[in-house]
Amino acid sequence: MTGQAGALYNFVAFIAAFAMMPIVRRVGARPVHAGAMLLVGAAMLWLSLVTSRIGLVPAMIGVGVGWASLMGNPYVMLARAIPPARTGVYMGIFNMFIVIPMMIETLVMPLIYRPLLGGDPRNVLLLSGAMMLVAAAATLRMTEERGVAA
Repeated sequence: MTGQAGALYNFVAFIAAFAMMPIVRRVGARPVHAGAMLLVGAAMLWLSLVTSRIGLVPAMIGVGVGWASLMGNPYVMLARAIPPARTGVYMGIFNMFIVIPMMIETLVMPLIYRPLLGGDPRNVLLLSGAMMLVAAAATLRMTEERGVAA
């Protein structure tokens, strides 16, 4: 079942990545990304409640759309805000802001899993969903300015 769920969200991510391109061109990366984070947040919250195989389908669709957005839209937003001559430096720094939180999560989750999350994997999903909803709100608070970084 895990393999099928993974295949579904990856298939959805593949399709969603292409489907997002014209939408991003029309309305911008920021609202599209915020919407995708809202969707994946809801999907993660839903996932904590799923008790059947069919219940995984909407959750995996949400996760797939979120994954597609995470793999492209933040880069689009950053690329529009930095001077072209400094793209390499800023993208490298940006990638550190992806990898470092992943490392922190790897170190912190074992410490909070039992005492704060009760040792229940559903609570990890609830925390993940809540964090994605926070990401949606934070994305909406961003302003998009072109070439402002020095």
